[in-house]
Amino acid sequence: MEWKVYFEDNPGCYRPHRGRPGQEVSCGAHSVWGGQHFIIPAIYLCGKGLVVDICRRVEREAIEAHYQKLAAYEGMDIDECPPEVVELAEAEDPFGSFDYLPSVAINGKTVEYSRGAGEYYNPLRSEEEIVCSGEQAARDIVKHYGLDPEQGWDLRQWSFPWATKRRPAHITSLTLTLTQREQPAEAVQFTAAPGKVVEFAHPVTGVPCVLTVKDLKPARLPENDLPHMGPPMEWPREFVEMTYTLTPAVTTGWVQVNDCASSDKPIRKSDAPTEDGAIGIIGGADGPTAIFVSGKQQGDTRTACSSLHFAPVEPKNIRWKVTYYQKQLPDETIALL
Repeated sequence: MEWKVYFEDNPGCYRPHRGRPGQEVSCGAHSVWGGQHFIIPAIYLCGKGLVVDICRRVEREAIEAHYQKLAAYEGMDIDECPPEVVELAEAEDPFGSFDYLPSVAINGKTVEYSRGAGEYYNPLRSEEEIVCSGEQAARDIVKHYGLDPEQGWDLRQWSFPWATKRRPAHITSLTLTLTQREQPAEAVQFTAAPGKVVEFAHPVTGVPCVLTVKDLKPARLPENDLPHMGPPMEWPREFVEMTYTLTPAVTTGWVQVNDCASSDKPIRKSDAPTEDGAIGIIGGADGPTAIFVSGKQQGDTRTACSSLHFAPVEPKNIRWKVTYYQKQLPDETIALL
């Protein structure tokens, strides 16, 4: 099938289009950033903007090692896996654990992306194991650009609208800048009590930090805050609310304090109908959490909420963790033209 790329489309998508495909311009740019090998094989000049294909190589050995680490849980439903295993799988996934956002400078003017989409190419999966169009699209991309099929590839396609009303007549300079998304780094785990002081080092900078617990009390989620869509369900509502201060103040990235344990799963009411069909529940690292109670900040005082449970939980039994989210790499700028 003829290779065509359209503005704000999915990579390898073959659905009918009304507009014209973009003009492919080979650039073959390479960069090693944060230990990751990036290839930008081509850009596409479209009527509404610029499309850039970014290919990050994922080493086959890393994929094999990750699979071996999780081999004992192969075929197991995510709800049956221990939460720490799911968290580890997400944190160390060689395809998804390295994330970034791009911007381009066209003739010196910076433009942010309007849409991004992507697929993963896994060399450990055979042709016979392909179960979705995305996997086939990934294989087509690897073949089109002549990428090494023995390695894995994180394949992303980004669309950038023209900074001017019309497509520029000439592009004299074009650069791509990659910015790392904030990465989680756990600092400390602790149990809380009013007045307790928790001292620890920032997991990235090493700067001494102090968390002081101001108050700790049981709370109950109001009935009005429960989901009311789908079949009748019993929802966990009991949680613990903690107020605290944290010094020094976070100036880059952000910080989160939450419960180390998972929320209880909702239970279908005994008189609920059991007609065929799927129940849509928002998923999280600990399975179908369904409800998320977020904390807030007022002045220097912050609030954290524990996971939700059906039965009241003793505040002193909650184990909390402090996680910082921030960039760990400087931006990377790559000349494309």
